[in-house]
Amino acid sequence: MMWFRISVLFLLLIGCAEGGADQLSSCDDLKAQVESLELEVANHVSLEAYDASQLMKAYADFANACPTDSIVAEYLVRRADLLRGAGKFHDAIRLLQNIHDGYPTYENRSLCAFLIAYLYETELGDHEMAEKFYTGVIDLHPESNEAKLAALSLRHLGKSPEELVHQFQMDAAGLEK
Repeated sequence: MMWFRISVLFLLLIGCAEGGADQLSSCDDLKAQVESLELEVANHVSLEAYDASQLMKAYADFANACPTDSIVAEYLVRRADLLRGAGKFHDAIRLLQNIHDGYPTYENRSLCAFLIAYLYETELGDHEMAEKFYTGVIDLHPESNEAKLAALSLRHLGKSPEELVHQFQMDAAGLEK
């Protein structure tokens, strides 16, 4: 009876190992598909000439199938950029927030946080949310370049082009208010 249990356990372990190999192969295949689609997109004069939805789907498929791969966060940022380009600003913001919160070791977390604020400001015209997220960039990532950009963005948030030109002229003249 003991021999039977050991044999079953052994077979289960082999099955798990084979499943892991299938997962690895599947991840390699999905990564190859992403790279192929990226090349295809790169060969077009503009992304509008190409249906970006295939590439967005490929990024999502890879992230779902291979969540522990080190490239997942980067692929998701690229997907967020495509969503933004497609006018799906709220979807892009949600994805950037998920990347920021879900990948604590991702080297571009501060950029994700900044892009959320930037999208609220420039694409959605929601200055209240932009201010909240710019402030968050400064609080969460105070030493980053994005924190410096966020501080500058806060300084100019909601100003008309004329007001910005006037402010730049004042700054250049050393007569800052």
